[in-house]
Parts: sequence; structure tokens; C-alpha cells
Amino acid sequence: MVAATLRVLEGTGAWCIYWFRAAWGVLRMLGTCMAWVVSGWLFGQPVRFSAICLQVVELGVKALPVTVLFAISFGSIIGLQVTLFQKSIDFLPPTLTFVGNFFVREQAPAIMGILMAARAGGAITAELSTMVFDREIMALHSMGIDPIRFLVAPAFVAMLIVTPVLGILMAAGQIMTLAVYLFISKGIAPIFVVDLVAEGISGIDLATNAIKGVFFGATIVGVSARAGLTVIERRRTTGSATTFAIVTSIVVVLIINSTISILFPE
Repeated sequence: MVAATLRVLEGTGAWCIYWFRAAWGVLRMLGTCMAWVVSGWLFGQPVRFSAICLQVVELGVKALPVTVLFAISFGSIIGLQVTLFQKSIDFLPPTLTFVGNFFVREQAPAIMGILMAARAGGAITAELSTMVFDREIMALHSMGIDPIRFLVAPAFVAMLIVTPVLGILMAAGQIMTLAVYLFISKGIAPIFVVDLVAEGISGIDLATNAIKGVFFGATIVGVSARAGLTVIERRRTTGSATTFAIVTSIVVVLIINSTISILFPE
């Protein structure tokens, strides 16, 4: 009995130490990225603007089609729920006001964070882990180039830009889909729906959406880049490292989303 208890305690301690070190590694990764972005030009090694633009296109612009698809899907689902629970026209204004707040503050950033964790996070981990196996990261070190500055920092800056923007676009797409759905199913004027939804959206809600997007973007890059660069150290394959990064990023995104919502309810 005592031996079993000790084994459980030992396993729990090892698990806690592992995740503490992983979290510290992610924070160090993000801190290094920020240091290169802010002060790289002082050492003649700035984070290249062209690389940032390329990452914006790869991680953000190319994610627009799936963002629109998700917005239409979830906007239609909410529209269906509104029509199912609508007993009379008197219940519509408060319902749509609540929906507007829910879209912008909670649903859109969370969905966008999960989407970017799967798409962008997986791509970052797969690319970096492949470069590790192909000795390209070692080649960068041999040329005196920091891989974090050259490869991770541009993705870091790009994600800080595209994730909040896509979160706002996700909310806007859901609202427009809801308006079209209610017009088709109930004949309610779209301008009337949009006006009621807008009443539930404040500047704080938009700021919360953007702040969540910034945190999500930074977290996804940190987790994904660390998983890719430590693929040999952790004895993982490219596939297992990518899966680990995606799952971990999604879990952390959900934790951050819940934490911000609880700490700043209004």
C-alpha cells in the first residue's frame, strides 16, 4: 500500500515538473521572440518585415475560407436555436442582444483560437520539426543565425496580428449569417436583426475579443514552436509532435478563454 502511494506521488510529481518545465520553456520562447522583435535591429539582426508579411499570408489570409465556413456554420446553428426558442416577437430583442454579446465576447474568439491552434499551430510544428530532422536548424546555428529570430519571431508577430482580426471577422460573419437565416426562415428584416445584435456589443466586448486573440496567438506560437524545435529531445516524430502541439494549444486556449471571461465578466 505504501509503495503504491509512493509511486502515485512520484508520478504526480514528475507530471507536475514536466508541465512546469514545458510552461517555462514556452514563456522563454515567447520572451526571446519579443526581445528579437523589439531590439533585434540594435544588433543588426532585425526580424524581417518580408518574413512577417509572408507569415501573415500563410497563417492569416489563407485561413479566411475556413473562417468564413465556420462563421456560416455556427451562425446558422444559433439562428436555428433562436427560431426554436422564440415564442413571440417580444422575446426577440433581448435574445438577439444577448446573442451579440455572446458572439463577440465568447464564441468567436474561442472558435478562432481552436481553429488557429489546429491550422497554424500544426503547420508551425510540422515545419520546424522537419527542419530539425533535416539538420536545417543546425545549419542556421552554424551560420550564426538564431532560428527563433529567423523562423519563430515572424510567425509570432503575424499571429499577434491575424488572430484578433480573424476573431472579429468570425463574429461579424456569424452575425451576418444569423441575420440572413432569420430573414429566410422568419421574414425578419436583416437590418432589424443587426441593429438588435449591435445593441448587445460594447467597446469592452470588442476589446476582450482582441485581447483574447492576442493571448491565443502568442500561446499557439510558443507551444507549437517549442514542440517543433525539441522534437528530437522529446523523442517524438513529426506527426506526434504536431499532434501534441495542436492538442496542447487547444487546451491552453480554452483555459485562457475561461480565465479571461471569469476575471473580466463585464
